[in-house]
Amino acid sequence: MSGENADPNARRGGATGLVMAIDLYRKWTPFIVLSAFFFHITAGTFTSFGVALPFMIEEMGWTWSQAGAGFSILALMVGLAALAPAWIIRRWGLTASFIFGGACMVLGFGLLATTQSLPQFFIGAAFAGFGYPLCAIVPAMDYFNKTISAKQRGSVIGAYMMIGGLGGVAGPLLVTTIIEFTGDWRNHWWAAAVVTIFLTGLAVIFIHGEEKIDDGNDENAAEVETDDPHVTIHNWSYRDVLRTRQFIIIVIAMTLTLFSGLTMNSWTVTHMNALGVTTAVAAGALSMHALINALSRGIGGVLVRWLDPKWLLVSALGAQLVGMLALSGADSPLMIALFVIADGFGFGMCFFATTLLLVNYFGTERNPELLGTMHFVTTVAMVGPVAAGVIAERVGGFGVVFVGYAGALLLVMIAAVLMRPPVPKTPADVGHSRAAG
Repeated sequence: MSGENADPNARRGGATGLVMAIDLYRKWTPFIVLSAFFFHITAGTFTSFGVALPFMIEEMGWTWSQAGAGFSILALMVGLAALAPAWIIRRWGLTASFIFGGACMVLGFGLLATTQSLPQFFIGAAFAGFGYPLCAIVPAMDYFNKTISAKQRGSVIGAYMMIGGLGGVAGPLLVTTIIEFTGDWRNHWWAAAVVTIFLTGLAVIFIHGEEKIDDGNDENAAEVETDDPHVTIHNWSYRDVLRTRQFIIIVIAMTLTLFSGLTMNSWTVTHMNALGVTTAVAAGALSMHALINALSRGIGGVLVRWLDPKWLLVSALGAQLVGMLALSGADSPLMIALFVIADGFGFGMCFFATTLLLVNYFGTERNPELLGTMHFVTTVAMVGPVAAGVIAERVGGFGVVFVGYAGALLLVMIAAVLMRPPVPKTPADVGHSRAAG
């Protein structure tokens, strides 16, 4: 059949298919790159350190306290650099955050791979920690806020956070596989550097966030933003947000979650050993905890279609409360399972809910600064494991520490239950909000 006699419907169908393919490419390629980056840096930093350190200690002759200081430096720099992404995005754009962050992480991984001394190890950990937030949740949220409709945003953020959380599950396996296959712990850090270079290049190509992309129905997207009483129609100023009790409650909730989470990860094995639980069982519980933590973020992305994220936060705090109480006496399979399921769900859900509440309550314009501020404040949670160790030495165990966390979680949960969407005090601030106060 000649080209002139070809079926016009077939031509139109082919053109429609091409348009749909391009649309899917534009929508999901940046999401895949962002999620892969979050997965990689999660797997390549926090969870990798704990597995790689024993090999480094054996070769370098360090003490456990010296090596542990490197982990503390990594965590400290992640917190101190929390506001850096917002500053870079405002001045040079979203892509610059990934360029700077990727460069810092490549430098850090390279220094770790070539470590010959303790100071070099510390500097490498510092660079990796500083680069982490520049490639993680703050720039990703900025992209999603600019390009994803409000109708889809919660689901996309939940999926992104779930994939990043799965990096924490995969990290230890990746480290042991690389070391077993190559016979050298340095190759793990080299692999992390190479993958970071690759992902940074993809971010430069695909992550810009300049064009609004939604589900193809702008009216529906606008309707969600206009009619949902829990989503503000205004962009609050940074200073006004800091004065609201809602912001304070959200930040305290995330900080307390990290307090209990860091303490739990640091001392669960020791605590369970004291209760008569084997190290293998305790380590397995932590692995399952990390998996449920990751999956709960994706669950949050589904549930947020029907539930106000405030109630997801309340459920998260309540679940952590149950998890901490169960952990305090985790000497049986039932109590261990209750701890793993409840606290794993609560940690991941709190991470998701607090992030989305900042957008819903205060708008997208200052979200990078607000997220950065929240994560900067949560740096104080680093003292949790140290304080828990001191208390445990004085009282003879960690059970009282976990019960104390449960009590604090109860107080914050009550505050979250009573929390209402914020209302601007004056029209001059950010304009009137339809949310009832």
